[in-house]
Amino acid sequence: MKIKINHLLLLLLILQVITNLIGALGPELGFDSLWYHLTTSKIFLERHSINPIPGNLLYWSGLPRLGELIYALGLYLWDERLPKLTHLVFGILSAHQVYLLAKKYFSKTSGLIATNLFYSTLLVGWLSTTSYIDLIVTFFLLLALNVKKWWAKAIAIILASATKLHAVVIGLAITLVPWGILGVLPFAAINQKVTGNFFYPFLENFGFESEWLYNGFWFWFSRPLRLFFDPIFRVGPIILILFIFSIKKPINKKNLYTLTSVFLIWWLGPGTGFGRFALFLLSLLSIQASSLFIKNKNKYLLFLVVAHSLLGIVGRAWANQKYLPVILHKQTKQQFLAQRLKFDFGDFYDIDNWFKDNIKPSDKVLVYNIHNLFYLDFPFDHESWATKNSNYTHILVGANASLPKEHGNLPLLYQNDTSQVKLYLNDQSN
Repeated sequence: MKIKINHLLLLLLILQVITNLIGALGPELGFDSLWYHLTTSKIFLERHSINPIPGNLLYWSGLPRLGELIYALGLYLWDERLPKLTHLVFGILSAHQVYLLAKKYFSKTSGLIATNLFYSTLLVGWLSTTSYIDLIVTFFLLLALNVKKWWAKAIAIILASATKLHAVVIGLAITLVPWGILGVLPFAAINQKVTGNFFYPFLENFGFESEWLYNGFWFWFSRPLRLFFDPIFRVGPIILILFIFSIKKPINKKNLYTLTSVFLIWWLGPGTGFGRFALFLLSLLSIQASSLFIKNKNKYLLFLVVAHSLLGIVGRAWANQKYLPVILHKQTKQQFLAQRLKFDFGDFYDIDNWFKDNIKPSDKVLVYNIHNLFYLDFPFDHESWATKNSNYTHILVGANASLPKEHGNLPLLYQNDTSQVKLYLNDQSN
């Protein structure tokens, strides 16, 4: 019976990996990926520099950027699909660490249970189809928990902190030594040299700090419940239910300390409504919940695990089926993105190849009101970092915006009703 259960759990994991793979093989649609993860990677490659990108659009480029450097290599070798596949692999590696930890503390079946609980959340499934960085940092933090040597823990925490800033605090909770600072220092030193601000993009007039502290008492008070019941978080209540039942089981003091510390760090951390900031916490909750299955006797609780896994598979299969036509070459990438991108929300794509055919390498386009710049494949400056000394041959304006008055009355050269862009000629000799 135990062997059959293990086989079922393994099968569910394989199905989830295949489902996630379909999403990872398609073109990138993720907002933050197109906003800054991939865009900064692409600009780093073009400029042969990892200096922070000035202005109030890509200020995140001043934060630890190991993930973006990894993605820059992926873009150099292929296209945005390789960064997506890289994030998928880090999700699988994170799941493997969850398995090893639960197996070490409880049993093999518990390991498979914990892995299913973690990996089959709609949150992990969605992240596995994007080039975000949350699964990268989660893997390194789980690795820090799992390895025994102090130097291995230190390296893992340094790499996690070089990927995402909040890992510095979580790493401190794991080892009681601030190893994570070493992951941040190289980027902070670059920021100091380039901007004169060691803490860039903090202490700048960007206003993004308000994202970290907002929405008042009820927002913070309700945050733990919303993690499991708010669809935006993409987690669901089953992990919470199983975790509550598992509290009756003996909890290792070290594990309890880690769990409590990480919970407080997440709860008091960035004031965002997205569950990905709690990803490491979810992995710990899944591990503890798996203690219910040390003896593998409760078929009703096992049913909840299977239901959770099936929900993850079916949910992501429904979401990822849109990628199949383009993966199977029944639809071009151009057609897919023209259909799927949110142009009225700041996306851009050259859906009819006009820019490819008409913008020369010697041209330079000044871009207004386009938020997500990754798919711009011609020389450009965005309004947020444009300089007065630059000569721009064209002015590109995104959806729901007009040509800024400072440019006068320029001739309209091109417009597209689908992508909702307008291009003006700024150089009459062109």
